[in-house]
Parts: sequence; structure tokens; C-alpha cells
Amino acid sequence: MALLDNAQQYIGQNEVGQISQQLGINPAVARTAIAAALPLILGGLARHASSPTGADAIKQAASAHSNVTDNVGRILQAGPPADVAGTGGLLGRVFGQHTDAVQQGVQQASGIESEKARKLLMLLSPVVLGVLARRQFGNQDVSQVDAGQLAGALQQEAQNAQRQSPNVGSLLGSLLSGAQSSPRA
Repeated sequence: MALLDNAQQYIGQNEVGQISQQLGINPAVARTAIAAALPLILGGLARHASSPTGADAIKQAASAHSNVTDNVGRILQAGPPADVAGTGGLLGRVFGQHTDAVQQGVQQASGIESEKARKLLMLLSPVVLGVLARRQFGNQDVSQVDAGQLAGALQQEAQNAQRQSPNVGSLLGSLLSGAQSSPRA
């Protein structure tokens, strides 16, 4: 099963309700925003994993969030984890110079305010990382795979997400084009 599909399975009606309450938006709008945010998070991870240092950071973050999928509702209720928030947090490193464009993409696809889009990205990133941590790469977990294998898997997943997500496909494409042209060290 695709990583995006797997992540979406953890965001059921209760989780959408929690997100809509935290953001102060209607559940239908929250669903639309979630549908825009998840592929963009995946694209950002793929872009970040295109460098060995970025891949290592993602492996560490995924390992640190491996238990998120055990109780997504509890994680959402607690709010964004400190290691994800802020410009120095994982989200800032993953999206880098594209942070504003990603927030705007979620905002345009769903109609929510920029700050709410940012908070949504911070709420959902640990879920995507938790799903990534649970994904098996052959007989290895994510912490054991090499940078190239992780980058290739995330790139493939993000390309699939781009095809499935027409509302954010062009923005996702621009994130991925940066990943494809990044030098491999």
C-alpha cells in the first residue's frame, strides 16, 4: 500500500474532528486541507531525502515518531511536537525555501488561513513520519536503509501522490523537481 494511502487511513472521522477543533474550521474544510497537506509533506520529505544528510535526518525523525500510529488521536490532541515546529524544526528543514509555498498550497486548496495551514502541516507530519517508520524496506526498518534507498522510495511515493492529488500536483511537482536535480553526495 502506498505511503500516502496508509497515512490517510490513520486520519479517520475522529481525527478529522480533532483537527477541525484545533484549527477552528469545519470538518469538511479540514478534510480538504488534509488531502492537500499529506501529499505536500510527502513531497517535502522526498526533496529533503535527496541529500544523504537529509535522508539521515528523516530516518532519525521517523524512528523518533514510530509510535505515533499507535494512537494518532492522542498525538493530535497534544498538538505539534517540538521537534517538528519552528523554522529550525523538521518541518522548516524539510520544506526549506518552499515552506511559504507549501503553506500557500494548502491554503489555496482548502481556503484556510496561512497560520492554520502551518499548524496543520505540523500536526500531520508526525503521522507521515510514523507511517514511514512502520514501512518495511525488504527486511529492514527505515533506520537501517541507506540514504539512496530511502530517497528513491520517497521519490516514488511522492510521484504517485502527485498523480493522485490534482489540487496540489503542480506545487508537489516543483518540490520534486528540486529533489530530482539535487546533487547526490
